Amino acid sequence: MHPDFVSHVRAQVADHGNARHYVYLREVARNLIEDRHSYADLDRQAREIAVWLAEQPASKHPVLLLFKDGIDFLPAFLGCLYAGVIAVPAPVPHDQRSVARVAAIMRDADARLVLTGSEIQPFLQSAVGDSVRCVATDGAALADAQTWVMPQLDSAAVAFLQYTSGSTSAPKGVMVTHRNLLHNIATIRAAVGAADMRMCAGWLPHFHDMGLIGMMLLPLFTGFNLAFMSPLTFLKRPHRWLTMIDRYRADITVAPDFAYDLVARRVTDEQLSGVDLSSVRVALNAAEPIRPRTLAAFAHRLTPVGLRPGALLTAYGMAEATLLATASEPGAGPILRTVDPVALEANRFVAARGGRTLVSSGRPAGVEIRIVDPTNGKPLEDGHVGEIWMRGPSVAAGYWNRPAETAETFGARIDGDGPYLRTGDLGVCVDGEIFVTGRLKDLLIINGRNIYPQDIEEVVRESHPALRDATGVVLAVEAAGQERVVVVHELKTELLPALDVAALARQLKSTVARSFDIAAPSVVFVGRRRVHRTTSGKVQRRSMLAAFLANELDCLHEEIDPIVQRLRHQSPTYVHA
Repeated sequence: MHPDFVSHVRAQVADHGNARHYVYLREVARNLIEDRHSYADLDRQAREIAVWLAEQPASKHPVLLLFKDGIDFLPAFLGCLYAGVIAVPAPVPHDQRSVARVAAIMRDADARLVLTGSEIQPFLQSAVGDSVRCVATDGAALADAQTWVMPQLDSAAVAFLQYTSGSTSAPKGVMVTHRNLLHNIATIRAAVGAADMRMCAGWLPHFHDMGLIGMMLLPLFTGFNLAFMSPLTFLKRPHRWLTMIDRYRADITVAPDFAYDLVARRVTDEQLSGVDLSSVRVALNAAEPIRPRTLAAFAHRLTPVGLRPGALLTAYGMAEATLLATASEPGAGPILRTVDPVALEANRFVAARGGRTLVSSGRPAGVEIRIVDPTNGKPLEDGHVGEIWMRGPSVAAGYWNRPAETAETFGARIDGDGPYLRTGDLGVCVDGEIFVTGRLKDLLIINGRNIYPQDIEEVVRESHPALRDATGVVLAVEAAGQERVVVVHELKTELLPALDVAALARQLKSTVARSFDIAAPSVVFVGRRRVHRTTSGKVQRRSMLAAFLANELDCLHEEIDPIVQRLRHQSPTYVHA
């Protein structure tokens, strides 16, 4: 293996040059137009940017990359690496919350330079002010690619900062080194059997770890082609993902669970007419909780158009592990186990009929995984739920300029042995398979029972058509010495005129209380896109809790427990951590 990612990419360019391509499908009206760039094109643009960067004093600091969806991000990202500059992928801000997030990233990274596209450069420059320079990379060449000189790099050098999505806390910059990146992509290649693949197809955002590494960089690392579109193009017409796979005969595609669910529900028979998915060897599902119902529905919907029975591959990972940490076996299909929910509440994995069905995220891939009691750091036997700890070459170097948090998260030890990464995720190992059960910080402890909020969210979502395709979040506040559940859920606004929201709230309270044997929750209904989500689509529980307690939610209807109501406007210290 090469000592750094740049050397590996350059070797792939030398081998494949103009024979391999990245194809971006740009949406124009209702048509998709190809923007095609060969490996050689991307390499030349990257060297141009790298030569220019090497002359910029601001490039001694991490450089922020704010690009709209498209091909222009990739040569800018590679250009940073080609110059030995730390890249910081981030989403283009579009509202007040996203502007605040990007501003926080800029402050944390101490970025003095932003690379972007010419279309949004004026807007960004006015937004960031004179202290930070915004430069477009998609116009005339910034420098002569022929004058590029390979920088001195080693495997320990930081390649980029992957800012965490901030679903439970403020975003932190994960330091991904060249060694981390090389090891993890090689692990992905082996785990999905990509060595002889020829085409990947996807639509994930390039600033998300799975989009950046699992979609944008895996093809270049392995030596195959990529066809991709913007997330918005997919969300507007989900069938386009399938037609793209068919058109380019993709071997592999990657997406989170919600996307497979969206396709299963929204793609029509007419849209599937003529689609052939028989080329797909791997459809990877990761990045959020994997629901058994989604796997079954997707397979049922698409098997008639050629989807192979074993194509669905489940996986688990996180930015702190670069990306991938576990994966199921290609071609074997997902492993599901039905367990006793009462035993699971007591942190035990006990097989039972008619209980809760869990999906395995596969076996450890390139890392050692231990299941540990988070209260005392002691390892647990198989079949017992605990915190997932891991170590290996893919585990990142820590958080940028956060030594205390780095030591706490990346420096865990088991009887003096380590260091291990504390993932903050709860899981269980059974027969070598890792089942992720939830987030440690999200776990609800009610009357001594461990209840996973995503279980309640699933029941809520399926309880009524007005909730089914909308986003919801289950929160908990401590009141009168007990944890009280609050359900905040979006409603389909098109159904509101004929909907009795008060009756729906009462029905929802009864359904949750009966399903989980807990006190009836407080219920808050909000409009579409009012539940706070990260750039990767995860609900932001802490942000929603703070907004709820401060009475800042734009409510359509609410029914609040009087004890909980008294806590509103009080300190966020009441928020369940």
